[in-house]
Amino acid sequence: MEKTNHVVITIKESKALKKLERLLEIKGVDLHSLCSKVEQLEAENKKLRDENKALSEKIESIRNENEELIRNQMKQIAVNIQKSTSGNGSGFNVSKFNFQGKSIDESF
Repeated sequence: MEKTNHVVITIKESKALKKLERLLEIKGVDLHSLCSKVEQLEAENKKLRDENKALSEKIESIRNENEELIRNQMKQIAVNIQKSTSGNGSGFNVSKFNFQGKSIDESF
């Protein structure tokens, strides 16, 4: 899709614009190439913003997956420790440290 610009300017502004173009010509600045370079940089900037957003979403999803994996592994470790200590009679009985109700069992 082609970009078209329609600008209505006064005669005074037209003279000022011609003066600016002349000053840029004297200075050696090509206004049209400068405008095309700015448009190219804007398009590249938009593309990089989109890539950044996609990468941020990917990082967030990976972070959530890792948190879930760590939770599952910690639960599995807790289950394994409880099975290990209650199965062979060594260690402490984890059920003594479970607080239920209004009182604490301090029989250990």
